[in-house]
Amino acid sequence: MSTVRAAPNLIFVTLIHKALRADGDRLVETVGALQPEDRNGRLPRVRAFYTAYRQQLVSHHTHEDHLFFPALVARVGEDRMHLLELTSGHQHLDGVLEALDADFAAWEDPNRDFSATRKTVSEDLSTMVEKLNAHLDLEEKTALPLFASEMPTSDYDALEATARKATPREQSSFMIPWLVEHASPDQRRTLFRSAPPLRIVYLLTRRRYRRLDDALVGPVDRHQPSA
Repeated sequence: MSTVRAAPNLIFVTLIHKALRADGDRLVETVGALQPEDRNGRLPRVRAFYTAYRQQLVSHHTHEDHLFFPALVARVGEDRMHLLELTSGHQHLDGVLEALDADFAAWEDPNRDFSATRKTVSEDLSTMVEKLNAHLDLEEKTALPLFASEMPTSDYDALEATARKATPREQSSFMIPWLVEHASPDQRRTLFRSAPPLRIVYLLTRRRYRRLDDALVGPVDRHQPSA
């Protein structure tokens, strides 16, 4: 009698991709709407959100490069999972992020022309979103299905546990409410079932997260505010 192998639970990576896509678009929209009078008020709050977002993107790619992708290569080989294309995508995004760091620093300089610098930030953010969406599309078409079909659940769970332990607490205090707030009701239930302590972490951190999130236009649809 044959048995059907249970596929790994990919809820974390699914929500990370969902949140990265949604907030990339929101950052572009927000930056385009800022006015010179926002330089000392709203702009620092937008940059604070961008900094937290950037940390999540870099951390996600670091964990893939050093944990998840090597483990998948060991099972399916580099070509089948398109490793070169995926890691090249990470490198291209790193270059855009470095440019954005300089852009935001210049934008907060009172001696720089606000509108001209806003145009530069908007253009580089739009480039980031374009490259990020293309990269996530490729990853969702190649690597994620292979994790589901080729990797034992226990192995995948061990990789996620290692990634969580390597994530600084400050980043986790943003990541957990960030993912929960972008989740649909069904995704939220799946996430909390996968690691029940996440519900407590969410309740403890969501207020601080929402203060950051409120700097952006187009607020996330919070499906279940009371958790």
